[in-house]
Amino acid sequence: MKTTSRLSFALLAFILFMPAALLAQRSITVTGVGSVTAKPDYATVTLMLTSQNNTAQTVFAQSDESASRLMKSLGDAGVSPEDIEQRTFALNPTYDYSGGGGAAPKLIGYHMMATYQVKVRNLKTLPVVLDAGTQAGANNITIEGYDAANKEKLKNQATKLAIDNAREEAGRLAKEMGGALGEILSVSDSESAGSAAAGGLMGREEEERRGPGMINPKEIKKKVEVRVTFSVK
Repeated sequence: MKTTSRLSFALLAFILFMPAALLAQRSITVTGVGSVTAKPDYATVTLMLTSQNNTAQTVFAQSDESASRLMKSLGDAGVSPEDIEQRTFALNPTYDYSGGGGAAPKLIGYHMMATYQVKVRNLKTLPVVLDAGTQAGANNITIEGYDAANKEKLKNQATKLAIDNAREEAGRLAKEMGGALGEILSVSDSESAGSAAAGGLMGREEEERRGPGMINPKEIKKKVEVRVTFSVK
């Protein structure tokens, strides 16, 4: 009898302290989508400068001159130095393979490519900034995208809406199962097999641009998609 009592007490203690997720006999996993819109207040632009010459030393000197010219031109267009960042540069040797007859290729020079990322905070001046980059020698210019300064706040708002959307759908399914919706067991990226605790909300974030074209859109849309698992009582 004493052994039975000890076993019963141990089983009861195990059940009492078992995580809620393990106690739940049923669960529902749904996908929720939430989105918010906002007016963009800055654009990100990438500019590329190239230099080519016979020696690496000369190419580096030319690249420095081009960078200084670019900084001045962008500054005159109203861009702050803090909003200009060199992202990558690559120095590649150039060879002459015309020797033929199995002759080794001949080194004839070097070619350098340097890219700079520029944040344009006044969208009205974007065309002026693009002109300034071209005049400074940039031969490849890309508008990477538009965003809002409070993008983290927008993302959090969209995430909350996505959770609410998932809760509404899960509640409907739980009712059809003859039960009631319980607590959140996990929230995860809809494209990921992993999961996170309810306190660490994760999700897939997408950005859409709305307006008469991709250039200077009137608004951007932040969209978050999450996969949420609820317990069913």
